[in-house]
Amino acid sequence: MSDKKSHINHLLSDEQKWQHSYEQPISYAPLVQLANSNWVVPQHFLRYKHTLKSVNEVLENIDFSAHFRVLAAQKDEQIYLQVAVLSPDNYKTSSYPGDSKSKKLLFGRRWLVEENLPTSELIQTAFLALKIAREHEVRELFQLTQHDATSTPFNNHHDLPVMAENPELVKGSCVQTSVNELLKRIVFAGANVNLQSHQQIAEQHLYTVELLCNDCQLSEFNNKTISFLTPDSSSNSFLHGFIAALVATSNEYVNEQFKYKGFARFSKHVNVEQIGELSIAMRSPKTVALCSMGKQHANQLNFEIDSSRAPQGCGQAIDGFLAAHGIKQPENAHLYPNYL
Repeated sequence: MSDKKSHINHLLSDEQKWQHSYEQPISYAPLVQLANSNWVVPQHFLRYKHTLKSVNEVLENIDFSAHFRVLAAQKDEQIYLQVAVLSPDNYKTSSYPGDSKSKKLLFGRRWLVEENLPTSELIQTAFLALKIAREHEVRELFQLTQHDATSTPFNNHHDLPVMAENPELVKGSCVQTSVNELLKRIVFAGANVNLQSHQQIAEQHLYTVELLCNDCQLSEFNNKTISFLTPDSSSNSFLHGFIAALVATSNEYVNEQFKYKGFARFSKHVNVEQIGELSIAMRSPKTVALCSMGKQHANQLNFEIDSSRAPQGCGQAIDGFLAAHGIKQPENAHLYPNYL
């Protein structure tokens, strides 16, 4: 028996790995040997059947901040993820009663989990949910004093339908002021912000600001120096550039701190070219040798996954979407025989 065949028989018959697993290799699944001599079945040759139990098993291997927890729950037959946030009241005023260290328990939006979602995509859904939950916090921590009152102009709770129906109220010309004067009216995470430098580079403006907060629950912002570019020197461009830089700082923190089984997939310390080499090893036809039966089963798996993604009851809207682009049928119309 060849070395490769013995590995195939061992891996595919490993009852501990596959018998009750939510991941199952298709028939005639290929086995790929990696550069470190390990053998694997690539994820795109696995069937997935997630349950609430299996989703929780995956989440147990995720490490992140103690103040943000990704939870799995189920309503009827639908499994979903939701981020629980233990956070101070971002809208607390000086007259707010109670301990300044008290925290609220909040829950973010629901992220649906399909039964056949690849485990890697499930992990990335948790990753994205955490990014969005933290962005929500960042936007609420940005405060701007206007007319002796304080607003949070970048928060996600403003009434968008009202804005859309009254655009003249929010798209008027801006009162221009110096950045130093503007910064006197800005507070982030309960502390002031200082301008360290401002220089013009070609037609863009480069700003460097210092955040003076030192007790922020989002610890990456404590005494942080941030630089960002704007297309012009207007106060409105400065404000938009500043919030974008704050959100980017939060996202970078998640990239480095979010870990699955101790591995930070999106960290800058992961070698991009080596990821490319690993992808080639697991996807290239030269390395993934499928027999004729394997190709049939792989095509059937792809058909089942792609065809199940079509949103129910939207056929007419999709027809209009295609017609607007002058397309009668897309190249992959065979995936949707009862849809298009």
